[in-house]
Amino acid sequence: MDTVVQWNIRGFRSDFEELKLLLNRSQSAVVALQECRLGEGQLPPRGYPLLLLPGGFPGSEAALLIRNGTRFSEIVLNTGLHAAAATISLEKTLTICSLYLPPNSPVSKLSLAELFEQPPKPFLVLGDFNAHSPAWGVPAGMGEGGCLKSSH
Repeated sequence: MDTVVQWNIRGFRSDFEELKLLLNRSQSAVVALQECRLGEGQLPPRGYPLLLLPGGFPGSEAALLIRNGTRFSEIVLNTGLHAAAATISLEKTLTICSLYLPPNSPVSKLSLAELFEQPPKPFLVLGDFNAHSPAWGVPAGMGEGGCLKSSH
């Protein structure tokens, strides 16, 4: 059975060895990565081509690793969000989108709605959505772990 994995890697270079271990152990067909922080000349682990957000080589924040031999087609997204997407043929065909929403960047509900209208259905959005985002209606006085502080 093919698996799909999501990981906020927080630095492609710093966690490259752990990424290789994950890929070897899981044999995942697709890995959605966020906070990649890719630099010039960095290559994905052997056996997994890397798809980046359009125009985003150094500093790319969203990526998909797709195992060699897995049929896919990259989806070009018209968005200012950190997102990469591809339609993947696994047991069924579906579109997978890797999305990174930085904690201090404003994200409008409209930009998310526009993003969600683009990929072919069915689609799966995997990512780091930062629970602290004001887009979710979370006020500045949020408590530990993204929980609101209670006044009771």
